[in-house]
Amino acid sequence: MEFPYRSCCGQVRQRVACKNKLSYNRFMCTNVIIANQRARWGRSRYKIHRALAVLREHDFPFELMTTDRPGHACALARGACEQNADTIVVLGGDGTVNEVINGILVSECLHLPKLGIIPAGSSNDFCRSLGISLELQQACQTVIDGKTRQVDMGQAGPHYFCMASCVGLLADVAATSMDMRGLLGSMRYVTAALKVIRTMSTGWHINIRADDHDLDKVCAALLVSNTARFGGLTLMPQAQPDDSLLDCLLVDMVSKREALGLVPLALRQTLELHPKVTRFQARSLSVSLDRPTRLCNDGEVYAESFQEIQYRVLPGKLPVIS
Repeated sequence: MEFPYRSCCGQVRQRVACKNKLSYNRFMCTNVIIANQRARWGRSRYKIHRALAVLREHDFPFELMTTDRPGHACALARGACEQNADTIVVLGGDGTVNEVINGILVSECLHLPKLGIIPAGSSNDFCRSLGISLELQQACQTVIDGKTRQVDMGQAGPHYFCMASCVGLLADVAATSMDMRGLLGSMRYVTAALKVIRTMSTGWHINIRADDHDLDKVCAALLVSNTARFGGLTLMPQAQPDDSLLDCLLVDMVSKREALGLVPLALRQTLELHPKVTRFQARSLSVSLDRPTRLCNDGEVYAESFQEIQYRVLPGKLPVIS
């Protein structure tokens, strides 16, 4: 794949190690910025412009790539890995971060770049979970300093996630939230949840084989988390992104009245205290459902449906600047 770098720090011939094969490619700059100007419904453009100006003021060399369609950030990140980029900085929201980490991990390159994030989305849950400042100047300074921590990644079938994956009604909520234009953070997901609850009917018979126990019941939703936050809410306050474990919540099928009662618990970060919610941890789990369901990773809902899903944690897989 020819990655369209423009010169920012001189042309060199770079030896690239990828899939255990060595090849020579022209490489221009080791820092790549992938910017999503459509983040936050297009309102992020000014913030992106300001962030680039700050980085230039601090003489931070970079090659800018902008996305123009769904899935483009994934392709750009994969290309950057194959050209042996040292750092990939995301200028966008959680959805763009998800695409970039998928691009990095599917590249199968021996050298994985550092991931930096300058938040410009509507929720920015991954940044909040890692303690990355939402203030532009500070976020840029964090990227410039370049200090990293090794962060776990999650895998759901062929797809990867950095925050959380969910099936059932939670995936329906995520899909509905995409139409909630103009609403930010928790309000966007709570409004979508109320809309889904109004039309909910039957649940899914689910069988889960985790590390040391099995679960078999009728459920409304399953949440598999790597971080504390998801959907603008702190749904898993005890989850740590570097403990080599996935934190899971299984919600039994509930009535509409009971479902409404779950909303304030989620807002108070006490969802797991409900008697129909089961919390457990696992390094891997095999999920089987009696009928297909949507799958949502980091707020991104896939077009295809799933009935069998294999989850696993990838301990300390990615160096994240934070």
